[in-house]
This record gives sequence, C-alpha cells and structure tokens, in this order.
Amino acid sequence: MKIARIIARLNVGGPARQAILLTQRMNAAGHPSLLLAGQVPAREGNAEYLADQAGVAIHRIRGLSREISIFSDFLAGWEIYRLLRRERPDLVHTHTAKAGLLGRIAAFCARVPCVHTYHGHVFHGYFPPWKTRIFLLLERLLSRCSKKLIAISPLQLHELSQVYRVAPAQKFALVRLGFDLSSFLTIAAARDRALQNPSGLRIGWVGRLTAIKDPALFLHFAHAFLSQNPGARFQVIGDGDLGLELRDLARELRLGDALEFSGWLTDMPAVYSHLDMLVLTSKNEGTPVAVIEAMAAGCAVMAAGVGGVADLMSGRPMVHDGFCVYENGILVERRDAPAFCAAAAWLSARPQIRHAMGAHASRYIAAHYGQDRLVSDLLKLYASVTASSDSSAMPA
Repeated sequence: MKIARIIARLNVGGPARQAILLTQRMNAAGHPSLLLAGQVPAREGNAEYLADQAGVAIHRIRGLSREISIFSDFLAGWEIYRLLRRERPDLVHTHTAKAGLLGRIAAFCARVPCVHTYHGHVFHGYFPPWKTRIFLLLERLLSRCSKKLIAISPLQLHELSQVYRVAPAQKFALVRLGFDLSSFLTIAAARDRALQNPSGLRIGWVGRLTAIKDPALFLHFAHAFLSQNPGARFQVIGDGDLGLELRDLARELRLGDALEFSGWLTDMPAVYSHLDMLVLTSKNEGTPVAVIEAMAAGCAVMAAGVGGVADLMSGRPMVHDGFCVYENGILVERRDAPAFCAAAAWLSARPQIRHAMGAHASRYIAAHYGQDRLVSDLLKLYASVTASSDSSAMPA
C-alpha cells in the first residue's frame, strides 16, 4: 500500500507523535508513506525535530494551519488534491480536525479511500454552542467521505457515535494509541528500586498552556496543597498563549520558588524521572499522551475524569469524595482545586501505595500502548479499507 498521511501541524502533542511514528513504521514495513503537514505557529512547541530524528520527510502544505481562513484553506485543500492526483496513494489517513476537513474532501475528489482519526473532539469546551453545532454538522457530512473513522478509546467511541451522533457505531474502528515506550519503561525500572523525593513531593503538569487544558486550575491546586505541604514543589512543562497570564497568576497566588515554569522540554523521560506525580486538569481530552508517558515511567497520575481519560484506568476503584483511586492512577471526578488537593493529600500520605501505583501503571501501559500493537492494528484496518474499496470499484 502507498499511504498519504495528513496532519495540520507537527506541534508538541500526541497527534504529531503518532503521525511521525506511523509514517516511519509504515515505510519500514514496505508501505511507502507520505507525511503532509502545515507550519507550526511560533507560539506552539515544534515537534518537527522528531521527524528529523526518525528520518521522515515532511511534504509542506502551504496555508494548512489550525486557524480558519477561507482563502488559505481553499489553497491548502487544492494543493492536497493535486498531490493526491500526482502521487496516487492507495489510502489517505487524516489526523486532527483541520487536516480531517481538507484532507477528506481532497481524497473524496481524488477518489482515494480515506480514514480519519479523532485524537480528541471539539464538541465540548472549545467554542460557543452555535459554533459547536456548525462543526458537528461538518463532521457528520465529512463522515460520509470517510471509509472508516477511528476512535482512540471506548469512551470516545461512545461519545462520537451515541452522544454527538457523528456517524453510526459500525462506521468506527477502535484503535488505541501506541508509542515507543522503551525509554520511559527504563525510568520505571530505575524508580522501582527506590522511592522518589523523600523530603517533599515534586508534582508536574505537562501540556499546551491553553484554555482547554486549564493550567490555571493546576496553579490553584498548588496554592491549596502548599498550605498543608510546604515542602512540595511544582513544575509546569509546556508553553502557549496563556503563558504570561499564568505567570501573573502565580505571582498573585504567591507561589514563588515552589513553582517552576520550564517551557517545552524534549527529554521527557528525564522529566518524569524527577516527578512523583503528574496532574492533568483538562476540560476535554481524547487519550492524553502525557498521562501515558507518565504512567509508563512509573509516575503516579491524578487526572480529571474527562473524555477518554477513564479508559486509561484499571482495576476496581476506591471511591472517595471527589476522586476515585484505581490500581494505576487517580481519577478526579470533581474538577476543582479542593478535589485535586484531597486526592494529592491522600496519595502523599501513602508513599508505598503511590510507589505501587506507578509500578502497576508502567506494566499496564507497556501491555496496551506499545507501537507494535498500533502498527499491527492499523495495517489490518488499512487492508480491509483498501480491499472493500477495490471490490466496490469492480464492475458488476
């Protein structure tokens, strides 16, 4: 198979990691793959260095970006269409909303079968209701241009098919994310030999500093937790359009030296090796890569119970007021600073449980989110899509 993979931009995050990994692995498996992408805005972390490291060439699509622009979007869609007509791939696989819009239309016009992965969705927490309804209508129309839609967690599949009714459930395939976890698992093995930071917890937050990720909630949690645990230290890893606002909030909350803004860091295994806990405060998520990486590295996780996050938890939970304790992490059901503070206090008072939780999380992630499983699942899906497209094109 020849595969064209399209993503709006290769910024720091799960979709870019998946697009680069899959392009590299499909090429290695003998399936020539093209990676089409737009430019990464200056304010976002750039992950294109991962493509360089993987030996993956980027086919730049001018005008392809996250922002809405009728003129630029038309030119980007036309360029994608021309490239598909010239390269004649057997399959198009789109990632992220804008690439899904332009790529699926171009693939439909070029008569190339297309699949689309929902790494998340924009139907909750992003836009006012009227704009959300427009995007939902567009997605329902685009689903008709797709041979298959891919959800990355069972909860996300339920939301997309049953709650938002993007398409019937049978139109979806469930394909969980997968990564090269080797460096994170090495960290977990080292952590397994000693408890971390006995003098005080080091708690981290990783992601884009944008409203949907709600990093301000992390700062309010840090302020509340410090009043009872003055030895705790907090680290924000990432950057974005809320950077200056969050630094002002940190000064207002008088977090001082207890909080560090690190910006984007590339050696994430090293980051997780120094953290006792990762906190995820998002208003909406698909399957958060930061949680997968932290768990793989044996780091305890406290995550808001939004989107597909619950699908990362294993075992029967112990229910507390505002949070649930699983064998591999904590799901914070009430997304506010007191609930996160109560969960962190419970975990900080039980270092042996925190240590066991991280060890179990590492084993769980290694078993379910490896790259080999991802490639195998997608190759089977691609083969079924191209086979059905070939048979439907055959004359009666």
